[in-house]
Amino acid sequence: MEKIRAVVVFGLVLAVALVLAACGGDDGGDEDPQPLLNETFDNAIQSGTFDLDFKIEASGGDDPGSFEAKLGGPFQGQGDAFPLFDIDVSVKAEGGSQDLSGSGGLTSTSGKAFVNFQGTDYAVDQELYDQYVSTYTQLQDQSDSQGQGLLATLGINPGRWLTDLKNDGTEEIEGTETIHISGEADVPALIEDLKTIATSAGSAAGNINPEEFDRLSDTIESADLDVYTGADDHLLRRLEGSLELTPPEGTPGAFDSLAVDLQLTLGAVNEPQTIEAPAGAEPFSALLGRIGIDPAQLGKALRGGLGSGGALPQTGGPTTAPSESATEAYQSCISQAQGTDALQQCAELLGQ
Repeated sequence: MEKIRAVVVFGLVLAVALVLAACGGDDGGDEDPQPLLNETFDNAIQSGTFDLDFKIEASGGDDPGSFEAKLGGPFQGQGDAFPLFDIDVSVKAEGGSQDLSGSGGLTSTSGKAFVNFQGTDYAVDQELYDQYVSTYTQLQDQSDSQGQGLLATLGINPGRWLTDLKNDGTEEIEGTETIHISGEADVPALIEDLKTIATSAGSAAGNINPEEFDRLSDTIESADLDVYTGADDHLLRRLEGSLELTPPEGTPGAFDSLAVDLQLTLGAVNEPQTIEAPAGAEPFSALLGRIGIDPAQLGKALRGGLGSGGALPQTGGPTTAPSESATEAYQSCISQAQGTDALQQCAELLGQ
């Protein structure tokens, strides 16, 4: 599971790094692919629509199965303010012991956020929303002060993720002519950026030890990336990635092989998008009660698991921070907890 979890982070890092049917083609282009790649990731994308499809397929071993997540929708940047978006999400997992599927969504409008769960919309509590906005603003301020993009501030450089670059000519994506750049992934560069993300995210990254990524690099058999950039504007239109992994021989309970595929497509790039709040949203507390989470305990968990590490600043007045021993006990507890009752019991440790 550690290797699969690290691979999931790999896919999510690619998605974060790029957001926030191909036809035709010829025998190759004349433009140097490296400057094209660098310019593509330097150019800002402020608005548009996106579709992300992320798949993992594990074969053999004690627990073969598959996982697929799809998400997409319109997004609209607001300069230094928190962006607007309306994202639909669906997940499907199939394994030897159980299957899982579900759908939902997340909407951000001016000053408010909404969660959709099983067809019902819920308005996120204002205090919780303000916490995330404050974190976003801090990251934006740090980025602006250094004259860099947010990804560069976090130590992420997608432009160095490819080697043996090729210009494969032009292809049409979502009605736009693009230049297709292909190459093999520079695994050491990917691993270093993944380690940076894991270290920066802290407890929010699922308590992943950055050293896990060093072990992950030993299992990667192949990794390929394809980038499609606008022929006229050099703005990203599509990214495709594939990864093949084989665990070291003799690893107990390991899968025989694991394949990861990711496709991100951007449309209506830098065209204005209209994001509207859903009508008739229920209170967020109703959702927590529906899934069996005590809102008071959730607040403690957020303050202890995230606020103390700097990921979410506290708002709304002074709050006593949990002790170091309580925080360590909480983090150890949630790494093993299964189910909402167990999570609530973990949250109670923060008050000790």
